[in-house]
Amino acid sequence: MKHLPDHIELSDEKEQIDADMQHAVTLDFGPFLGYLGAYGQKLDRMAGEYRQQEIARRILTKYADEALDRARGK
Repeated sequence: MKHLPDHIELSDEKEQIDADMQHAVTLDFGPFLGYLGAYGQKLDRMAGEYRQQEIARRILTKYADEALDRARGK
């Protein structure tokens, strides 16, 4: 298990989220909704690598929301 303070930037996870959201915006509406609906499980797996899972999950969820907005040009 990783210790969150040692990886506070979560840069590897954020890089993956950016790539995933760039992919998501290329999908048609139905697959887009399905992809995002299942994405929470991926965030859970990412956060599950840390001892402070709840904190990591909140950080990653907020970042994913922001990354999706950026990918959509907002």
